[in-house]
Amino acid sequence: MVLVKACMTEDVPLNEMREFVLMDRVILIANVDGEFYAMDGTCSHQFANLSLGSRDGFIITCPLHGARFDIRTGKVVQGLGPGERVNDLRAYPVKVIDGCLNIEL
Repeated sequence: MVLVKACMTEDVPLNEMREFVLMDRVILIANVDGEFYAMDGTCSHQFANLSLGSRDGFIITCPLHGARFDIRTGKVVQGLGPGERVNDLRAYPVKVIDGCLNIEL
């Protein structure tokens, strides 16, 4: 794994989320009550941009079909109907160093 600088902490305001491209990967970073979390930023179902979805606590909802993921783990917490495959996403450790968010990729 490599530690990659993503942005400054102020670039992801309190209780908001943003998308970043790091080493050719789309990463979603969320600031949940002052703690930062990161996971893959593209839905595994039909590749929707999760930063355009909604967040309720630790749960990110895909804007396209409503699949829901826990940003702490990347795990699917609510899939879609029968026959619709939604895979878990990858979550990444976040380290704050001198006001900069660093993601372990």
